[in-house]
Amino acid sequence: MQRLGIDTGGTFTDAITLEQSGELRLVKLATTREDASIAVLGAVEELVPLRQAVELVHGTTHATNALLTGDLGKVVFVTTAGFADLLAVGRQDRDEVYSLEARATRPQQSPARVVEVAERFAADGQLVTKLTGKEIQRVVTAVQKLKPQAVAVALLFAFRNPKHEQQLGRALAKLGMPIMLSHEVAPEVREYERATTTWADAALAPVVRQALMSLGQRLRDLHPGSQLRIMRSDGGTAEMAAAVEHPVQLALSGPAGGLGAALSLAKARGDRLLMTLDMGGTSTDVAWLSTGMPESRPLQVGRLGLLARGLPIHTVGTGGGSIAQLDAGGAIAVGPESAGAVPGPACYDRGGSAATVTDAHLACGRLQASAFLGGDFQLKPKAATAALKALAAPLGISAIAAAKQVLGIATADMERALRRVSLAEGRDPRQAVLYSFGGAGGLHAAWLAKNLEMQAVVVPPMAGAFSAVGLLEAPARRSYTQSVLQDLPTAKARAAYFKPLEEQGIAALQAEGLSRRSIRLQRKVELRGAGQAGVLVLPEGPALLQRFHEEHERRFGYRREQAAVELVAVNLTVDGPAVSQWKPKRVRRHAARPFARHRTWFGDADRNLESDWFQRESMKPGAFLQGPAVVAEYSATTLVPPGWNARVDRWNCLVLERKA
Repeated sequence: MQRLGIDTGGTFTDAITLEQSGELRLVKLATTREDASIAVLGAVEELVPLRQAVELVHGTTHATNALLTGDLGKVVFVTTAGFADLLAVGRQDRDEVYSLEARATRPQQSPARVVEVAERFAADGQLVTKLTGKEIQRVVTAVQKLKPQAVAVALLFAFRNPKHEQQLGRALAKLGMPIMLSHEVAPEVREYERATTTWADAALAPVVRQALMSLGQRLRDLHPGSQLRIMRSDGGTAEMAAAVEHPVQLALSGPAGGLGAALSLAKARGDRLLMTLDMGGTSTDVAWLSTGMPESRPLQVGRLGLLARGLPIHTVGTGGGSIAQLDAGGAIAVGPESAGAVPGPACYDRGGSAATVTDAHLACGRLQASAFLGGDFQLKPKAATAALKALAAPLGISAIAAAKQVLGIATADMERALRRVSLAEGRDPRQAVLYSFGGAGGLHAAWLAKNLEMQAVVVPPMAGAFSAVGLLEAPARRSYTQSVLQDLPTAKARAAYFKPLEEQGIAALQAEGLSRRSIRLQRKVELRGAGQAGVLVLPEGPALLQRFHEEHERRFGYRREQAAVELVAVNLTVDGPAVSQWKPKRVRRHAARPFARHRTWFGDADRNLESDWFQRESMKPGAFLQGPAVVAEYSATTLVPPGWNARVDRWNCLVLERKA
């Protein structure tokens, strides 16, 4: 069965498969926003003969977009009596501290669609108010009258004692719709986030389940015997039926593929610390990663806090299709609104008239009209210039000056994001390597690395479709978290907390056909000092207390050895086997040969510089060049500014290094 990785982005759908020759084959199609499955199945048809069975691993933005746009199912929220306003009240955090009219993001749940239940457990799980059979029937009748598409049940302290949720779940299941129970979705402390996560899971179910089940059926109709696997936010995959059980776990499905591929490649290259820059057509995703212990943390989508765990992705609304316009003060602003694939940037000549980041790159000579997507997609410089002139006219500046401002603003937005995941977390970006991918990442990578005083940039092969490469490699995975909240227990006592999670995870992967021998377990613990709010995540194992104090000192600059240490939660990752694509090749050092020479603006100087242009597909391991230069490939373009060298390493990565 041929394995395909297909990543649906806001602008392009990328599909990759590993041919029998060992080479990766890539297809890039415009994302069909009205029905994303059209582009997905179109990509399958270009890569695989009709009727041949395939294993399709899909990274989807369906859940992400639904949460961001509010295009969700109709939900009834069931909670403990007295807590009907739980979702509406939320947290009192202010995203904009100095805003006079700050508006917090809350789940879009009508008070009329909230049902209270006469029941209660105490914080320690002891019974306070019994749930009677009569009350259960009243709740079922009330829910049925509201005619929901799904039900979210989040009772107080259900993570301590799930008995009442289980009773309600069995009764509500007779209504024949998705029933999400908080102790199954997010068995953790913090009732607001637990309720929000359960609500989001229920709201996504009617939308995401239907879309993915329809895709799976259409795939099997065209390719009998095929399997559909879905990438989850934690960087692993699940069979379609398992993935749609809790669609909130797909909230960051697409970007997770790129992070997984970056970790795999970094392990092969021997890079211990890395920052990732994934710039696509709609947004840019950044992360700080360590190959020693990949971090997972609660997700935030559209300012909605979720206890669904995933890789540590931070997103900004800056991509190649981000629209540049004048703000209320008359200055240029970039994004978050995107032109997408249709109508797309003005230079796509598909009806778009607003200036975008891609138009600015083209106007500044950073893209060549005839070299985009390997020459298969001709860009229109005149259309880009016209859009930039319209942007520049109210400011009394030239189109080129406006283009340079657009690129400077976009780069500044991404630099803030990179600083957010590094310096704001007490991490030194100079110790990390910048891994740049996505179709537009290489256009900004060296500029960003210089601003952050980083010495090297790694641009992997197939950079514009790197998330799809990650889908090919991703293992089957399940991730679990269970709140504990007690003084640090002994290793034996901690093992007792992991045991039921291990049994659950192993059973889930064995149900997908994996043998017990092929399944790997990774145990982590969340610790904090008594009286502290923030937690430190460490691998479970010997000398845990000592390692906590060392990490606390590294993170915060001091130790608290006299204070008690609390075990907040246990985390378990259950993995099947992963397949790495990264096999080192023989290196023969030689000078790369350019195919053209053009004038290009590199961000620092006012004028464009004469620069050689190289075709990456023709560059073999060992090829080297000096900036100023531009390296074009089918799915991406990389700028090598003055003062930088570039070489192709043993793993076919383009490595940019600053001259000493």
